[in-house]
Amino acid sequence: MKKEKMKKKAIKAEYRKDSESFPEWLKYEVTVLNEDGTREKVPAYGKDLQDALSRVVHDEKAKKIGERAKRIPDLVWVALWFGYVIGLVNLTYIFSDYGHFRGLFFAGGLVLISATVIGAKYWLRERNKDKK
Repeated sequence: MKKEKMKKKAIKAEYRKDSESFPEWLKYEVTVLNEDGTREKVPAYGKDLQDALSRVVHDEKAKKIGERAKRIPDLVWVALWFGYVIGLVNLTYIFSDYGHFRGLFFAGGLVLISATVIGAKYWLRERNKDKK
């Protein structure tokens, strides 16, 4: 039988106070049991306890993904960008009539990658903080 690795768990949550600057927000203090058995107290902000806990979980996931992305050298990101643009140019020429470059197809590809990067940046932002 395979022994499963223990995950982080919220073992206690205490209400601290209402936000002074945003009346609908609440502050909680969550005690988290880490994988190595240690405990840490984490402040959690949200409209209710479930919202506050989901923000803590989101920030943990975003932190892990951000750390992995930072380990990738900048040269790899540059190569991926130029590879995407070259591939997009080739694809545009394949779908274009002879002697006629379809700029709208190319621009659509640039908008798609830009929207993807902006969406990823938006998702990776920290959400578990007091709105001051």
